[in-house]
Amino acid sequence: MTPYTRAFPLVEATISVINVGDLILKLAEEMNVPESEWRPRYASLFEQAALFPSQCIHIALPGASILVDASNYSAFAPPGSPYLPPNYQPPPGMISQLLERNVRPTDITHLVITHAHFDHYAGVTTEQDGHYVPSFPNARCFLGKADWEHPDTQEALQDINSRDSRTLGVLRRQGLLELVEEDLDLAPGVRIIAAPGESPGHQLVRVQSQGQTLYCLGDLYHHTVEVEQPAWMSAWADVDTNLASRHALAQAALAENALLIAAHIPTIGRLERTPAGVRWTEAQLL
Repeated sequence: MTPYTRAFPLVEATISVINVGDLILKLAEEMNVPESEWRPRYASLFEQAALFPSQCIHIALPGASILVDASNYSAFAPPGSPYLPPNYQPPPGMISQLLERNVRPTDITHLVITHAHFDHYAGVTTEQDGHYVPSFPNARCFLGKADWEHPDTQEALQDINSRDSRTLGVLRRQGLLELVEEDLDLAPGVRIIAAPGESPGHQLVRVQSQGQTLYCLGDLYHHTVEVEQPAWMSAWADVDTNLASRHALAQAALAENALLIAAHIPTIGRLERTPAGVRWTEAQLL
């Protein structure tokens, strides 16, 4: 197993966190927060560039093999990208890392795309002989309907050479893509939960196994500072909707003492109450 894949048990489930590659970002440039607000407490976090992983999650359960997001690092961080760390050698690809866990592409039964930002679905198809085919041919794929219907997505789908046509469009034409409007049960103990704001159709995945709970958060948070300051977020997010989704997740996660995995936060966490609200703490896993 590569050092880029971490696996741990959740009672009957086995959870694998797969990092397909790091991005280098500076919070001061990525977040829509005035300097006067972040500088007093978070100057070092905002001023210094940091590495952000790009993580997909595999959930192995009796009778189900579920992938949350499917990424392709070279597709969304090509050579010359300003987000590439200097002299960086990315990890093996997502499928290679799955194979190291003895998970074949044909084993995947469900694929949840948390939202329609390209780094979360760039790996849903693979190029073969000049054509794009589903990377996981036996998987039912689930995308928020509001993301599919967004004007930008619909415009991109009209161009057969666009990256959306080569990925989401292929899934739709193959009859593999299901559009989700509200919460949806995928398998016993696994549920898609609507959490709009980062995008109109953004969604989470909750896994419950014999009293233990895990949330796969997608981009509900990009950095732990957003947990402490839930009104801070990227410029493209819908502030009120995103804030409501964050509050709902925080209440549920605290009540369930849930484990949390976010696509771009390197640690597996839990939420902890503080006098000012909540914060992200790294979970101690056996």
